[in-house]
Amino acid sequence: MRNILFMLFLVLVMLGSGYASDKDKPPTDYQGPIAERPKLVKGDRWEYTRRDQVISFEFAGEENGNLVFYVQWNGGGKMKNIRTPDLNFIKEFNKKGEIVEECNPYKGALRFPLWIGKKWSYTFTTTKLAEHGGAGELADRDSDVKVVSYEQIKVPAGTFWAFKIEEHRVTRGARGPKARLGYNSTVWYSPEVKNIIKVEEDKEVYNRDLIKYIPAK
Repeated sequence: MRNILFMLFLVLVMLGSGYASDKDKPPTDYQGPIAERPKLVKGDRWEYTRRDQVISFEFAGEENGNLVFYVQWNGGGKMKNIRTPDLNFIKEFNKKGEIVEECNPYKGALRFPLWIGKKWSYTFTTTKLAEHGGAGELADRDSDVKVVSYEQIKVPAGTFWAFKIEEHRVTRGARGPKARLGYNSTVWYSPEVKNIIKVEEDKEVYNRDLIKYIPAK
């Protein structure tokens, strides 16, 4: 009896291990496009329009296994932005070096490799200082993400093939007056430019479009 139970245990472990190793692989019969994690080069730069302003991101290197970007609004002072290797947001510092927003473990709709039909869920906590519109917001959010298509999309920077990714977030136990109970976000990721080229959210203030991609020389 003990031997039988032990064998069943081994089978379950093997199945569990197989699931863990295959969950980020497309189905064996999948024939569509796949996007692997991009390889960024120090100096790569992306410029977007947002809120009638220009916001730019410049890749500055790696720090403790994460990606570091310098963010500028309308060519002003640089702010430090930390992201996961999958380009998802972790935290941002102001010009004084103070954290103005932080997410644990991260927030963002990217999880490489990407393929049409891929789904996943994650939970994160976000905090944002009052001076940046958060009024001390502290909330836990549950997010469901799905890659819905691979399509051509036109933005000011040009026309690109991109993965369309939809994300729905729900806030649990919101403890800030401006916390949103639930909202949708759609992003388009282009392997050609190694980044998101368009963002559309329920709250339009967060929308942005790529106007220029400048690879490092």
